[in-house]
Amino acid sequence: MRNKRIEMMILLCFAFVMAATAQKGYKQVLRETDPQFFRTEEARRIGDQLLLYQRVTGGWPKNIDMVKRMTDKEREQVMAEKSRRNDSTTDNDATTTQMIFLARLYQQTKDERYKDAFCKGVNYLLSGQYPNGGWPQFWPVMRDYQIHITYNDHAMEHTMLMLKDMVEQQEPYQGKLITKEMRKKMKVAFDKGIDCILATQIRRDGKPTVWCQQHDRETLEPAKARAFELASFCSSESAGLVRLLMSLDHPSDEVKTAIHGAMKWFDDHKLTGMRVAHIGKWGSPYRDTQLVADKNARPIWARFYDLEYGEPFVCDRDGVPRRHLYQIGSERRNGYAWYTEGPSSLYEDYNKWAERYDPKHKVAISLQTKGGNETGLLQWFRKPKANMADFDAIVNPGDSIQLAIEKAPQQPTKPYKILIRKGTYHQKVVIDRPNIVLVGEDRDSTIIVLAETAKTNKMPEYHGKPTGNGVIVLQEGADDCVISGLTVYNNYGTTIENTTTHQMAIFGRATRTIVINSNVWADGNDALALWAKTDGMYYHADLYLRCPGVDFLCPRGWCYATRCRFLGDSRAIIWHDGRGSKDQKLVIKDSYFDAKSPTILGRYHHDSQFFLLNCRLSKQILDTNICYAYSDKVLDPCPWGLRTYYYNCSREGGNSGWLNDNLEESEEKPLFHAVTALWTFKEKWDPEARIRDLWNVLAY
Repeated sequence: MRNKRIEMMILLCFAFVMAATAQKGYKQVLRETDPQFFRTEEARRIGDQLLLYQRVTGGWPKNIDMVKRMTDKEREQVMAEKSRRNDSTTDNDATTTQMIFLARLYQQTKDERYKDAFCKGVNYLLSGQYPNGGWPQFWPVMRDYQIHITYNDHAMEHTMLMLKDMVEQQEPYQGKLITKEMRKKMKVAFDKGIDCILATQIRRDGKPTVWCQQHDRETLEPAKARAFELASFCSSESAGLVRLLMSLDHPSDEVKTAIHGAMKWFDDHKLTGMRVAHIGKWGSPYRDTQLVADKNARPIWARFYDLEYGEPFVCDRDGVPRRHLYQIGSERRNGYAWYTEGPSSLYEDYNKWAERYDPKHKVAISLQTKGGNETGLLQWFRKPKANMADFDAIVNPGDSIQLAIEKAPQQPTKPYKILIRKGTYHQKVVIDRPNIVLVGEDRDSTIIVLAETAKTNKMPEYHGKPTGNGVIVLQEGADDCVISGLTVYNNYGTTIENTTTHQMAIFGRATRTIVINSNVWADGNDALALWAKTDGMYYHADLYLRCPGVDFLCPRGWCYATRCRFLGDSRAIIWHDGRGSKDQKLVIKDSYFDAKSPTILGRYHHDSQFFLLNCRLSKQILDTNICYAYSDKVLDPCPWGLRTYYYNCSREGGNSGWLNDNLEESEEKPLFHAVTALWTFKEKWDPEARIRDLWNVLAY
C-alpha cells in the first residue's frame, strides 16, 4: 500500500511538472533555474531534444520550439538537418540559451552527454570570433549582413556575458564542467571582445558616443542589416554594451571614457513628454502604434538615430528613413520595437559606478531633465534635403520642362535628373526617352497643370509619334522613369467643360515607372493611367489621388501602391487590367479610401487581380466588393473570375464580410508580410532599391 502511494505521488509530481511546462512558453522553460526541475524526467526529455537539435557545428538554429514533444516524423526531420552549417547562430538568444540549459542539467544529473554537447557549444562560440574580437550573426556559413559584427538583439553581448560567467565559474558553470585550459581560451576571447566593443564605438568630433546594431567586420564602421535596419546610432543594443562594460572589475581608462561618452549621448538624446501608445486590441484591424504627448511620461529613446544629425527615424521595408511612425506601413509600425526605455535602467547604476571608479570624469545626467526633442538639440521635423549639385538640369518658373527633357541623351545610361523649382507650369510634358527622373522642389507648390481631353490634346504628336491624353505622358520606351515631388492636375472638367470624360493627369505606355510623393489630380476619369502593352510594372508611394471620375488608379500589368490617399466622388476608384498574364496584379497597402458621396471601391472590365492590405475605407465607400463593370453586357468573359484578396482591411461602419482576410484563397497564398514590391514584380524589378539609390535627389 505504501509503495502504491509513493508511485502515485511520483506520478502526480511528474504530471504537475508536465502541466507547468506546458503552460510556459518554450523560451521560459529553457531559462528555468530551479535545481529541482533539472532532476525531473521532463528536464531530461527536453535536454535529449536539445542534443538532437544541435548542429554538427556545435551551435543551434533560432526561433524553434525545442521544448514541445516531437513526433517521430519531426525527429526524423531534425536528424536529417543536423549536418546543416548555415543556420547556427547566437541571434535571438539561440545557442547560448540551449547551452545554459544543458549546463544546469549536467550539474544535476552528471550525464556526460549533456556536458559534451555543452563543450561543443563552447567550441562553436570560440570558433566564430573574428581576429578583431567581434562575432558575426551566423557562422560558419554566412550571407548578406550576417557577416557583420553583430550587436543586434544583444547577440554579442549575451555571448560575452556567458563567457565572463564561465571564466569566473559562476553558477551553473562550476565544478568539472569546464576545464582550466578552456577557461583560459574564454578569457582571451572575452578580452578581445572588449577591445572590439571599444574599437567600434562611434566617435563624433573625437568624442565617443554609442554603437550601431552591426558594424563592418573589416572597417568597423556602422553597417546596415535588413532593409529597415539602416546604419545608425542604436540605443537599445548600446545600453546593453554599456552595462557589459560597467560589469568589468578593473576598467581601463579606455573603458571609462567609453562609458562616460555613451551616458552623455544617452542623456542628450532621450525623448521626453511623450510615450508609445498601442491603440486598439491585438488582432484588431484598428490596432496601431503611435507616439502620443504625455508630460508625465518617463523618458524614452528611439531605436535608431541617423548618423548625420543624430536624430530619430523609423523605416519601412523600402529602406527609406522617415521621421514619424505614421509615415511607415502598419506591418513595420506595429511589428518592430521602434522606441525603448532601456537606457533609463543605466542611470542609477552609472552614478554608482562613476563614484566608485572615476568620480573625476563623472557625467551629469538625469531622467528628470528635458530631452533633446524639448531642448532643441533634435529637430524632429527636419525635412530631408536633396543635393542640388546632383541634378543634371534645373527648370525655373517660366522655363520649358520639355526643353530640359530634350537636353537628356536619347538613351541615358544613367538617370538624368531634372529639378523643377516651385511654381505653376501650364505645360504638357512628354517623356520620350528612358531613365528620366523628374523631381519637383515641393509637392504642394510645384504644380504642372493643363486642361486636356483626348479630343483637345495639346500635343497629339511628338517627334513623329502619337501621344496620349495627359498632363505628363510617358511614351512607349520611356522606361525606368521616376516622377516625384509634384502636383500634376488635369483641370479640364472645372475650367473648360463640365464633364468627367477621360482626363489623364499622368498617362504612360512605358514600364518600370515610379510615381511617388505627389498629388495626382484630375477632373475626369483615369487620372493615373499607366498602360504598357505587355510588361507594365509600376510603383507608387505617398500619393494623394483625387478625381470625381471613375477608375482613377487604373494600371495594366503589375502595380504596387503604398501609403496613398484616394478621394473619389460617386464612381469606382480603382481598376485593373491583368489579362496579359494570370500573375498580373494590383497591390495596395497601408492606404486610405474616401469619397465626397457614396462610392464603390473598384471595378474591372477584363481579367484582374486585386490585393489590399492594411487599408482603411471611410463610410462613404459602399459596403460592396470590387465587381465587374457592367451588369447589362459582357465586354470580356474574364475566365479567371473574381480575384479580390484582403488582409487587415476595415471600413468605417463595418462591412458585410467581403473585406474579411482571405489571402490564403489566392493562388500564391502569400503571408501578409511577404506581400512586398519585390513579391509583386516576381523579383524582376526592385523599385525600392532604385528609390534608395536616388535618395540624394528624391529626399522627401
